[in-house]
Amino acid sequence: MKNFDYLEPTTVAEACALLERHGSEAKVFAGGAHMTILMKQGLYQPKALINIKKIAELKGISYDAKVGLMIGALVTHRELETSTLVKEKFPVLCEAEREVANIRVRNMGTVGGNLASGEPLTDLSQIFIALDAKLEISGPSGERSLPVEELFVDFYTTSLAEDEIIMQVVIPPLPAKSGIEYIRFSSSSVVDKPCAGVAVRLTLDQEDVQIARVVLGCVGPTPVRARRAELLITGKKLTAEVVAEAGLIASQECSPTSDLRGSEPYKRAIIGTLVKRALTAAYDKALVA
Repeated sequence: MKNFDYLEPTTVAEACALLERHGSEAKVFAGGAHMTILMKQGLYQPKALINIKKIAELKGISYDAKVGLMIGALVTHRELETSTLVKEKFPVLCEAEREVANIRVRNMGTVGGNLASGEPLTDLSQIFIALDAKLEISGPSGERSLPVEELFVDFYTTSLAEDEIIMQVVIPPLPAKSGIEYIRFSSSSVVDKPCAGVAVRLTLDQEDVQIARVVLGCVGPTPVRARRAELLITGKKLTAEVVAEAGLIASQECSPTSDLRGSEPYKRAIIGTLVKRALTAAYDKALVA
């Protein structure tokens, strides 16, 4: 690695000012799970590294009955996994985090860093999108709110400006009669990045689907909502036939590439199966919610 300036702001405003001053020559450092690897490989060679770990306002998990669950950008995967508050309000996050990498990575990597990296082979983004989560983002010109769905642009590319920082993730309260399920599939080992991941959230009116979110991950440059599958199931009771058709449609709404984790047809087949399983599980949860 080449020499670089190491900067440690203690406020969000200070961090944004440093990013504005250094521009594209600076990179934000939080947990370092993603950044340190790329720097060692020579893919990132920043002239300034801005460590935001001392910014207290980016830490912590809280809940407000009107706003929802608020997750600070510096919350680690391990903190999310073991939080009693998260387990009470959105246990799907705790369950998903237990499958992320290994304990060392979960203790180091942060929620904000995971999202800001634009990593396509990840788990949290699909769940956040299925839950209609938003990001609170800060920059020199002020703060703005952005749906997580609109964050991702391409492989390792996001809509964040060079001088902006994610402050927190906000997940609105789940409506009544809602169920969510996340299923990931790894083709090699439990510590590997997922080959595919599907998040499904359903809200029911009686036994009919009123709101549907079907989010596919790791099978394209960004997470993608299977909108045709969502449209198919909305307004219907989930029968075996409807679930099977939705899985088939969803498998055609992604853009998987062949790699070490599987061929393109293999990944489409996996997506179809995961969507069917996740739909069934989310529907069953919503029925008893």
